[in-house]
Amino acid sequence: MLKRFLLCSLLLLLAGCHRDRPELRVAVDAGFQPAMEALRGDFEAQCNCLLRVTAGSSGLLYSQIRGGELFDVFLSGDMARPVLLEKAGFIVPASRQEYARGQLALWVSRQLSEKKSAGFSTLNAELASNRTELTPRQLILLLGKGKHRLVIADPQLAPDGDAAVKMLKKFRLWPRLKNRMVYAGHAGHAQILLHQGEGEMGVIPYGQALASGRGGQYMRIPAHFHPPIHHQLVILRNTRERSRAIQLLQYLQSPPVQARLESLGYLAIAGTGDSPDKAISPDGARVTNSE
Repeated sequence: MLKRFLLCSLLLLLAGCHRDRPELRVAVDAGFQPAMEALRGDFEAQCNCLLRVTAGSSGLLYSQIRGGELFDVFLSGDMARPVLLEKAGFIVPASRQEYARGQLALWVSRQLSEKKSAGFSTLNAELASNRTELTPRQLILLLGKGKHRLVIADPQLAPDGDAAVKMLKKFRLWPRLKNRMVYAGHAGHAQILLHQGEGEMGVIPYGQALASGRGGQYMRIPAHFHPPIHHQLVILRNTRERSRAIQLLQYLQSPPVQARLESLGYLAIAGTGDSPDKAISPDGARVTNSE
């Protein structure tokens, strides 16, 4: 009986400590969610806080923020929505800064990749030789032949879907593919549709493919094939956790985390925010490195 009492007391104490930890409400583009989940334990230990992560398309999260949804930080998959929030006065001054640069991957279902056509034989050979980056010829060959359905995230809502459509138009593949597109709500939904067989191929964030590539094969699409995908972060004006929000920004921009993000499918940022010499202080004022 005494042991049971002590055990219950310990569990209640731990639960109470858990509740006492402050929460940072983070809205994150679904394409970056796998990376955020990989990093959250380390950050939570550093800040002694809990991350309450809400994932979705950048467009939908932007609409929720404009509609009054309470978040502390918005990790967008682009820079367009953060700019709009900044112009509308929704963010802490100087908090709009880049934290990662996205990449895309071509994902092919295992059933399709095992077919003996020339294009998929080439894909299998390249994967077997550990070459994981597509060439223009391979991209055109794989996407341009057959009647395969192609899954992407809704280009009106998801930056990776928008970049995918612009890439297809650049390589003059859009006329052949536009009637075979399957649109997902966001990057995570695109991966679900691919695993469910709703499409035989998909253009999804490279980080998403690395995190959940089971059931298919994938190759990275070189960044110069599509417009740059600048992931920007903003701290929302109404946050009550400004110091921890700034800590998250600084954590994501730190060299060790930037190096880790490269292993998670992202390109390191060239600098912080719109200018490398700008940073943000705990009170939200803009300062420079020379101060």
